[in-house]
Amino acid sequence: MRQSKSAGSPSGSPWGPVHVRTRHHRAAFSMLEVVIAIVVLLVAALGVSKAILSSGRAEQMTRESDRATQAARRVLESIQAEPFAEAFRRYNSIPGDDPGGAGTAPGSNFTVAGLTAADNDADGFPGQVIFPSVTAAPGALREDAVDLALGVPRDLDGNGVIDAADHANDYLLLPVRVVVRWRSAAGPGVAELRTLIANY
Repeated sequence: MRQSKSAGSPSGSPWGPVHVRTRHHRAAFSMLEVVIAIVVLLVAALGVSKAILSSGRAEQMTRESDRATQAARRVLESIQAEPFAEAFRRYNSIPGDDPGGAGTAPGSNFTVAGLTAADNDADGFPGQVIFPSVTAAPGALREDAVDLALGVPRDLDGNGVIDAADHANDYLLLPVRVVVRWRSAAGPGVAELRTLIANY
């Protein structure tokens, strides 16, 4: 005996149009999954690209720091190789007192291959040699200068007194800093070496 079709079921199935709706909802859900997967992949790719960029900048800064430190070391070694009594006058900021005549000595500023001076650097050179001095007399070697990095105030001529005289011609101790400041895509950089040269 044949069973009659269920009432209210156009397809004759006891479940009606449920199969059609289920396929429709499943297709919509799959599209949502695809969109979420794409968003997750984009976020992951962005994170990876940022990490690569950050790593590249860190490597660039390391290379530049090495270059700056090597340049500072070479200049410091050059100062130490000078006759002690002439070292200050050859590397200070005043060309007029150069031992071989005005403008014949290296001076206080120097270039570093591959590095660009910092934006606020007035002389345009990334490297600078710094001796104890005061604003009022920038070319003088002063015991009364205040520079903790150089260890001054300090008795430089060995007479037991810290005074305000220029000791460019009678120093027995010569504190010196060699600083390199530069700018790059990785940001501003600073490298510094310091020493105390003695004539004993």
